[in-house]
Amino acid sequence: MSEVRTRVAPSPTGYLHVGTAQSALYNWLFARKNGGKFLLRIEDTDKERSTKEFEQNIYDVLEWLDMKWDEKPVIQSANLAHHKEILEKLLTEGKAFYCHHTKEELETEKKSQEENKKAPIHVCEYKQRQRTNDQRQEGIIRLAVDEASDRIISFDDQIRGKVEFKQSLLGDFAIARSVDDPLYHFAVVVDDADMNITHVLRGEDHISNTPKQILIYEALGLNIPVFAHLPLMLAPDRSKLSKRHGDTSALAYKKDYLSEAMINFLGCLSHTFSKEIISKEEMIQEFELSKVHKSGAIFDIKKLNWINSQYIKSLSASKLISLTAEEIPEKAIPLITERLEKLTDINNYDYFWKNPDYNKDLLKWKKATLEESLSALKEVKDILEKIEFIRENLQKTLDGLGEKLKDRGLAYWPLRMALTGREKSPDPIDIALVLGKQKTLERIINAFK
Repeated sequence: MSEVRTRVAPSPTGYLHVGTAQSALYNWLFARKNGGKFLLRIEDTDKERSTKEFEQNIYDVLEWLDMKWDEKPVIQSANLAHHKEILEKLLTEGKAFYCHHTKEELETEKKSQEENKKAPIHVCEYKQRQRTNDQRQEGIIRLAVDEASDRIISFDDQIRGKVEFKQSLLGDFAIARSVDDPLYHFAVVVDDADMNITHVLRGEDHISNTPKQILIYEALGLNIPVFAHLPLMLAPDRSKLSKRHGDTSALAYKKDYLSEAMINFLGCLSHTFSKEIISKEEMIQEFELSKVHKSGAIFDIKKLNWINSQYIKSLSASKLISLTAEEIPEKAIPLITERLEKLTDINNYDYFWKNPDYNKDLLKWKKATLEESLSALKEVKDILEKIEFIRENLQKTLDGLGEKLKDRGLAYWPLRMALTGREKSPDPIDIALVLGKQKTLERIINAFK
């Protein structure tokens, strides 16, 4: 096919994982780089666990990250009639068959194989029987695989190079519970073919699925797509990222992180770009499967925070206010954005737009008593009442008082606490200039009260 067509195919059985969001991004980037289409399929055939809430979450994540799909989403369950038609065709052609072994028999076989350190495969005796006289249409449906073949199934993975599997180690694997209930390997092949998918970019945990799917493609006489298996996202201990390491739901990050920052972070996790802060448009231009890393990438929250902070610094005042829904004084924006890593951290600076709560113990400078600290704060108030409120005057006044008291901290610390109620904040002079003379004096009085 001349047109590149990629897809992301999550199951709505839970909130979309950040690892799946990264896979979606790489599929989207590859399609955009090559002038192709990026498609979405909802694999909802797990009837017990699939919900509309989780399905909506998939749409919400892709829309938040501005990865718009190009055609109407395919709902896998809506394709079951077609799956049944193809399954019946394979059965009629003898390329698939009904396995009548009980669950107990299969478990006994698997246990024996484990004990004898043999490959856990099932070479089914019903494959031959059905070709002769066993016409029972019950039991799971298996693909008929030649276990005596010395064939090596190979494919050129666009990230990992040539990958090979022995066909004899696959056995007659299951492709459906019944003609009305296809399993993953079969459904994904049929759906990818129906969607004309040319490139399958997915996690490396699917590598072992690929030879089975190649055999299904061949049994159906379909063109086999190009495969590229992406590295898994890892936790700091280099295990697979899971809920025990923290929130893995992609949309959970929306409250704290800008979508541009999340795209930047996910993109750079497993791909080498020319710079650390890179726009989505630049990522499209630079994206190459050959530059995708083979080893797993650690989900480093500190790096995400740093990237997010760079994007926050570039926000306009109106944009920051709209994102946080706070009445932030415009003069305070530079003081806040240069310190902000996460959007919800804006609450650490709420003293710019509302009166702080006070803990009187914090008014006490660590090298002085509470009485000495309050006495120093009274001197600050008396001086500020008399001077013009400009930086040079404030700096000179507070530095002069610090020299008089022989302790600079005694001049600055009680004022910081009176204005903010916080141990950490920008320079109290910067805060006072944002608040203005009247509010600064009011807060000092409130601190005394």
